Amino acid sequence: MTSFTDQNPKPQATWLLVLITSMSTLALAIITPSLPGIGESFSVTPESAQRVLTVYMVMVGLGQLIFGPVSDRFGRRLTLLAGLGLYLLGSVLASFAPHLEFLVLARFIQGLGASAAMVLPRVIINDTHKPRAAAASLAAVTAAMAITPMISFPFGGILFEFFGWRGSMVVTVLLGVVTLVATLFVLQETNNARQTSLRLASVAVDYLSLTKNKQFLLFAMNMGFHTSIFYAFLNFLPFAFKHLGYSASEFGYYIMLLPTSFIVGNLISRKLTPMLGITKMVRMGSLIIVAGVGTMAGLVFLGFESAWGLVLPGMVYSLAVGFSLPNATMGAINAVGRSVKGLGSGLAGSLQMLLGSGIAASTILLGAAEDTRIGLGILLLVAIASFVTTLYLVEDSEDT
Repeated sequence: MTSFTDQNPKPQATWLLVLITSMSTLALAIITPSLPGIGESFSVTPESAQRVLTVYMVMVGLGQLIFGPVSDRFGRRLTLLAGLGLYLLGSVLASFAPHLEFLVLARFIQGLGASAAMVLPRVIINDTHKPRAAAASLAAVTAAMAITPMISFPFGGILFEFFGWRGSMVVTVLLGVVTLVATLFVLQETNNARQTSLRLASVAVDYLSLTKNKQFLLFAMNMGFHTSIFYAFLNFLPFAFKHLGYSASEFGYYIMLLPTSFIVGNLISRKLTPMLGITKMVRMGSLIIVAGVGTMAGLVFLGFESAWGLVLPGMVYSLAVGFSLPNATMGAINAVGRSVKGLGSGLAGSLQMLLGSGIAASTILLGAAEDTRIGLGILLLVAIASFVTTLYLVEDSEDT
């Protein structure tokens, strides 16, 4: 029997995978403080300016469905370089956009390229690690996704004050150049089980087969449920804090505690996953999430709504997501065959974003901005559903 070491190349530089992942998240967060300025610059409504974010998020989600299977055929390195090239092109075009429609088109290209930076680092890690070690290693990459918004939101605001909204896009150009050059010279190919062809019909069949893969779907649903709670928090908690009399900047200080807890959870994952395994970590994290969201909802429903009553249970949720989300991600990729891991990673990432953003948007549509209890009631049901999915997962082993 061939050993893991014989089949797989050496692990790639973690700092590079962190940089690549951060690039995708930064382009979303850094421009957010500039949205009012973009609206004023092009004399459009806030709703129109919002398209700059929306089109980027949509392409990051859908693009993973493309770059995943492409990397199974042509390799991770070449596919990632192509994605980084698109990201850089979109960043340059966005920096010189003469009107909103051009900027939206540039963000379309930028988001498509960024989807490669989102989907490929996790499958590269899976290529080069045993399952439990991969989940632990991925924790460092997901930690970058938490740290980047913490830095990008205030940094984007400072850039806007001094250079206008184009300053944020120039930063994405510089980061795109650094990442592309670093990838070109540092990253090695990790896909030793490439497919021999890439036909639309065969890709469609592979995607259809994954929808029948129970283990894959359960892990992917868990990813989406966990992510939706965080997205929903960002959607309606600002309104909750406003009702409590806090300013936007004060809310910003409080909300930074959530990604901080997420990072602590990542550190826990790196220590415990090799001992407990992927499935147990996801199950334990999902149960703690129910406790965190349930405590927050209970306090609000009982009339004890306060800043710390929202933040402290939120930190418990973020801590649990920090060690369960990397494991759910690796669990989904491990559930598919070696020759289609890129495709599996792409579908899992797309389901995560679509399910996450869909549930989060529903909380606002149903009135969570006006009544926090509505949002927390929905999220408690989501948290319970997340835990229920883990009860049907098959236990993993180190050699799976």
